[in-house]
Amino acid sequence: MAINYDNKTAKFESVIYEDDVVELRDFLQGNAGDEVLFDFSECEDAHLAILQLVMAYKQNYECSYQFSDNKKIFQILLEGFDTSENHCNQ
Repeated sequence: MAINYDNKTAKFESVIYEDDVVELRDFLQGNAGDEVLFDFSECEDAHLAILQLVMAYKQNYECSYQFSDNKKIFQILLEGFDTSENHCNQ
């Protein structure tokens, strides 16, 4: 398993494939409304479907990220996501 869940933390390790989408969705639905930590410090890459779930959660609820010192493309995407430009809730 490439994503480990502990309380309100999702720890991403190695490469995260599309196969992990449903389990991540269930984790996020179970924690809806709570602040969640997305720990990408040991992640090498993540499928776009995974990143979309993370961004959707950020749009609606509080969350924080943890990254490694070695910047990855998905980090740039997540840090650059501006929830004020998303009009899903209007």
